[in-house]
Amino acid sequence: METKEINSYKEAAIVWKETIKLARKEAKDGVKLLDFANKLEQHILDSDCGIGFPINLSLNEKAAHFVPTYNDTELLKESDLLKIDIGVHKDGFICDGAISINLDNTHAKQIEANELALENAISVAKFGVSVDKIGAEIENTLKSKGFNPVYNLGGHGLGKYEIHSTPSIPNHANSSSVTLKEGAIAVEPFASTGDGYVSESSIVEIFALNKGKNVRNMYGRKILETAKQFNDLPFAERWLRREVKLNDFCFTVGLKELMKANTFQTFPGLKENQGKFVTQVEKSLLILEDKTIVLGE
Repeated sequence: METKEINSYKEAAIVWKETIKLARKEAKDGVKLLDFANKLEQHILDSDCGIGFPINLSLNEKAAHFVPTYNDTELLKESDLLKIDIGVHKDGFICDGAISINLDNTHAKQIEANELALENAISVAKFGVSVDKIGAEIENTLKSKGFNPVYNLGGHGLGKYEIHSTPSIPNHANSSSVTLKEGAIAVEPFASTGDGYVSESSIVEIFALNKGKNVRNMYGRKILETAKQFNDLPFAERWLRREVKLNDFCFTVGLKELMKANTFQTFPGLKENQGKFVTQVEKSLLILEDKTIVLGE
C-alpha cells in the first residue's frame, strides 16, 4: 500500500474520530434524529473530507441502513439502543466505523460484549490470517456473554470510492479459506438478543448509482445529474431532495422512473425481529505485511 494512500486513510480517520466524539456529545434524550444526522454530516464536510455514506441511525431491533427521511420528526429516547454508523473519505479512501449508544444503560452489557468482540477480532486481524479466524473470535466472544452474532451481516473490504469490496469478514466461524492481504477492511460485529438474523425492511432511503439506463423523464434526469456528484458512493434520498429542489410529486415521479430503469441500486433497512435488540460496533483497519493499523484510535 502506497504512503499517499495510507495517509489519506489516516486523514479520513482523524475526521471520523472527531465526528464520533461529536455524536456522543449530541446524542441526548429528545434530539431529533434528522437534525442529529445533518449536524454530523455537515461536520464532515466542514472538515475538508467527504461523506462515505449517509450516516446510519438505527434504533433497537433495526440493525443497519436506516437514515432519517427529509421530513423526519422522530426523537431519540433515553431507552433507545442507537447504532451510529459513520463513513468518512479523503480522496475516496474511506474510514468506516460505528458505535452503539444507550442513554439509560439498559443495554450496557450487550454493548460491552460487542466492544469486546471487536477488540478480540482486531487482535487476530493480521496479514495472512483467515477471515474465518476473525469470525470465530467474534462468535465465541458474543456467545460467551449470552448474545448471538448477526450471522447474515459482517465486515468488508474498503476500496477507493467503494464502501463494500472484498474480502467479506464474517461475524461467525464459516470455514472460509480466504486470508487477509494488504488493503483496508472494516471489522463490524453485530450482537443480537434474538436468533441473529436480519431481514429487509420495506423502508429504503439509501441509494447508489447502478449500471442502468438513463431516462427520458425530465425530473428523473435532474435527479440523476445530482446523484452523479457522489462518485458512486451511497447517498440518501433526502440529499437528492435538498439538491434538486423539486416538489414532492415531481421528485416521486422522477425517482420511480429511475428505479424502473435500474439506474439506482437500493439499500433497504435491515432489522431483527420486533422486540429484539441489536448492537453494532465497527472499526477500519489497514492490513500491511508487517503490521495492522487501527484507524481512528
